[in-house]
Amino acid sequence: MKKSVGILCGLAVAIAVATTAGAWYTGKQLPAELERSVARGNEELKKALAGNGGSMTLELVSLEQHFFTSTAHYRLKAENVQVGEADAINFAVGVTDQIEHGPFPWSRVKAFKLMPVMATSNSVLDKDDFTKGWYAAAGDKPPVTAQFSLGYGGNVDSDIRLAPVTLKEDGDNVLDFSGMQVLMSGDRDGKAVGIHADAGHLELNFVDEQQAPVKIQLNGFKAGGKLTETGHDMIYVGNFDLALADVQATFGPKQELLVLKGLQQNNLYNAEGEAKDKLAGRLEYKVGDISYAGRKVGSAEMVLTMKSIDIPAMQALMAWYQTQLPQMQQAAADGEAPSLQMTPEEQAKVQGDLQQLLVAKPQVAVEKLAFKTANGESHFNLAMDFANPSSFDLPPDQLGKQLLTQLKAKLSVSKPMVADLATLQALLEGETDAQAIAQQSSQAGEMVGMMALQSGMATVEGSDVVSSLHYADGMVDFNGKKMTVEEFAMLISGHLAALQPQG
Repeated sequence: MKKSVGILCGLAVAIAVATTAGAWYTGKQLPAELERSVARGNEELKKALAGNGGSMTLELVSLEQHFFTSTAHYRLKAENVQVGEADAINFAVGVTDQIEHGPFPWSRVKAFKLMPVMATSNSVLDKDDFTKGWYAAAGDKPPVTAQFSLGYGGNVDSDIRLAPVTLKEDGDNVLDFSGMQVLMSGDRDGKAVGIHADAGHLELNFVDEQQAPVKIQLNGFKAGGKLTETGHDMIYVGNFDLALADVQATFGPKQELLVLKGLQQNNLYNAEGEAKDKLAGRLEYKVGDISYAGRKVGSAEMVLTMKSIDIPAMQALMAWYQTQLPQMQQAAADGEAPSLQMTPEEQAKVQGDLQQLLVAKPQVAVEKLAFKTANGESHFNLAMDFANPSSFDLPPDQLGKQLLTQLKAKLSVSKPMVADLATLQALLEGETDAQAIAQQSSQAGEMVGMMALQSGMATVEGSDVVSSLHYADGMVDFNGKKMTVEEFAMLISGHLAALQPQG
């Protein structure tokens, strides 16, 4: 028994010594670590706002150090930051950070997180004239809180929370937000990060231009993924997915209800090539179920892909575009047509970057664009392959042939799907004769096929109206008929002219 007591006492002493030594070590390391974090944060803010015309900066205002804890005060300042078409915003807000020194911060011990860390910070947005309205909407609680734990190996675990918020106007709720939690883990340099976000609901209520009430509800938001930075600044590869359980919108004079269920956005990015300097990506968008005014409509899906995108060239072109963005936005605000102003040196640089992008022979595609109803599915796909032309000064027809090496497209319209949509329209318009609705809907589907055949723009394959296009080596295959690009252009022009109303 005495031996056991002695072991426990020795363990307690060891933990006390480790805790004291760790707190001392953290205190010594903390000022430099905070300055490094602030500097890196400002670098990221500058990159994020490139081309915006405004700026945001983070400043460490003060640091009060004690043996086991420290208190840091920050200021986040925004100047002329453009958000959409609204006026530029300016603000300065404070953040107070209570820092617990490692290796065993009490807040982590209470949560049974017993792995030693260098420090744990607990941050809150300060209450001031700028944030007091946000505080009021959050029930006088801090609207934003965050906990960050820095491990001795440089790993960072983050828990960021947005408090529930309710805004009222004339006694009615105009915004009701359940709050959000964002969990992140990675390294302190942001080269690898895992993300998981969760929010219950968001409800918006307002009045449209016709003075009709509008109510929008978003429920069951989730986001998550794992991303790793490539050797190229701000370019990450990995997966990142978004999901909404459902979106409900009530609007219009009749207050019809539109419901979208099972919304998903799935993103996957990879770095290709020996030097890992080519980007490939796949983006999927899905809506599992669509209903309107209590009636089932269908489902939708879109898949976009890209391959062989030269990363340095893409970054250079994006950086150039961001420099042009402020003057283009100003021209749009003045009601003028945006124009690009480039010096000969800039033009040569942009052309060189564009050539570098095309040398990699990039490919982009709408792999799938589909809409499905109870009895049919229509879909469209498009794929384009690009190459670097011998010169950008070639005549337009020759430049186009060298620039676009291949194009494939196919549109398939389901006649039963057209009939389903015609049935839905008739029901929404109040028609009640089931036999008449069925006959009119069937005729609508057959009419699409008849018009396609008569125009020569499509063929009929079973219950589908199909139009296909394949371009390569300067020749076009349109619905099985081969022709030159010039002949195809004349064919399309003739069909478009025939569609114009005769006056």
